Amino acid sequence: MDRKLLNPAGFLQRSDETVKLFIMLVLAYAAMALLKPSIFVTKKYTLSMLYLFPEYGVLSLAMMLSMISGGIDLSIVAVADLTGISGCMLLVALMPEHPSVLVALGVLVLVIVFALLIGLSCGACSAFLISKIGIPPMLATLGSADVILGLAIAVTKGSSVKGLPSILSDVFNKTLLGILPVTTVVFIICSLIVSYILVKTAYGYKVRMLGSNATAARYAGIDTDRVIFQTYMMSGMLAAVSGILMCARFNSARSDFGTSYTLQAILVCVLANVNPQGGYGKTRGIILSALILQILSSGFNMFPGISNFFRNLIWGAVLLLAIIFNHISRLAYFQEKFPPKPRPPAPRA
Repeated sequence: MDRKLLNPAGFLQRSDETVKLFIMLVLAYAAMALLKPSIFVTKKYTLSMLYLFPEYGVLSLAMMLSMISGGIDLSIVAVADLTGISGCMLLVALMPEHPSVLVALGVLVLVIVFALLIGLSCGACSAFLISKIGIPPMLATLGSADVILGLAIAVTKGSSVKGLPSILSDVFNKTLLGILPVTTVVFIICSLIVSYILVKTAYGYKVRMLGSNATAARYAGIDTDRVIFQTYMMSGMLAAVSGILMCARFNSARSDFGTSYTLQAILVCVLANVNPQGGYGKTRGIILSALILQILSSGFNMFPGISNFFRNLIWGAVLLLAIIFNHISRLAYFQEKFPPKPRPPAPRA
């Protein structure tokens, strides 16, 4: 028998990660369905899961882009909150008292474009700190998050933006054909766009090369500063999309929406085997990992004995286990592909 098959880490590293994640998805769903079939295996509960996960799923796409570049974006939730607040305030200011459907949709489109521009600007600020000043991505985006969140609190004075026109919730809270929420459609569109950019464009090649070896990328003639700006501006725009989805769900805007989503976005990326050191990540892994996380989260909600205060503890433990497992798998893979050369025998006296 092949000894390599006896090495679980090496075997799992060689097997297709999409298959692994799909198996995990099936097992997670089966486990929750067996525990509470009368609640979990219902159309209403399934629709609620499909409706909720795109909020942090889109943020996970943003986190994946920054991690592939060799960095990280800890400002995505703050950007989502600021863009949601700004967009909702503009929506309230521009919407007529009794608008027609076309006018309401036109104003909503304008608000979404405005929110995307706000997210793009926030991402550009983080990119400037990283590429031009030389601040490490973790510190740059952490500082940006505090500034952006402080701005959001200052604009709202700590309160929420209420009294929104119904067009926002009417559009994003709909279900197409009774089985597919609009939020899921938005997530699918964002995933397809990100996948196309990473696979079919020159930027996708450049950002992977930057994440794999920044020095080699510079010597290869790649404008690394431009790639960093593109990465964090796209991350900011994706965060803006998530901010709009959160505001549509609550029909209001606050500066504390999605406070736990930063950890969840990182966890989704780690489960999807996105390399935290840069250079590798796939969109389909993000999709499957986000679904796994939503199934587990919805499963926890079925048990009132599990307090929400333990949720971050559980996610943190899962994150550490996933990091350890991926690290061991990569070490086993490289040891198999590049075994150490045997030392030559010592010369005889």
